[in-house]
Amino acid sequence: MPERIPLFPSHTVLLPNTDLGVHVYEPAYRDLVAHCLDEGLPFGVALIRSADDATPHLVGTAAHVAGYARLPDGRYLLEVEGDRRFRIVGLDSNGSYPSVAVDWLPEPIGNFAVAREAGEEVESMIFLFRALSGDGDLPVRLSIDPVTRSYQVASLLRVGVEAKQGLLESPTAADRLEAEVEILRREISLLDVARSNRR
Repeated sequence: MPERIPLFPSHTVLLPNTDLGVHVYEPAYRDLVAHCLDEGLPFGVALIRSADDATPHLVGTAAHVAGYARLPDGRYLLEVEGDRRFRIVGLDSNGSYPSVAVDWLPEPIGNFAVAREAGEEVESMIFLFRALSGDGDLPVRLSIDPVTRSYQVASLLRVGVEAKQGLLESPTAADRLEAEVEILRREISLLDVARSNRR
């Protein structure tokens, strides 16, 4: 049976097992945050379609507030942690902030052999990618769990929000890791070309 949760439409993608900083300034969403803080409840984060279309994508992620600051003018600065994925099955915008009925999505690994192979490949490639892009000195520890690893890598990729939304919507960890391998191959190739042109 669907569960109802408050919804925060966002310009960015929150991924499970990752952190995100959120600036809340609109009065309606200040109410949402205040309610969730008072009740200790999560809220949903879903990417909006575009700057001109605030309709949320149907797949989003539940957020738990890990830390916050309330500014004198009533705005909130939040640090949230991504938890479970959901699919929106109903939207209610009658209150001061929207709420949605959601079905929680499973997190299957998929084909284990594919997930293992892609997971190993993506690990070596993400370190090369970060070294080429100037982030090689920053430590990264990837989980051995394929699902968690797939989201960690997605959070590290320098791709647009639609691409990250696509990774969020991947049906299995194996699918997500394979997609990340292809993204990393492309990005590493572009970085190699850019370095060659600077020589």
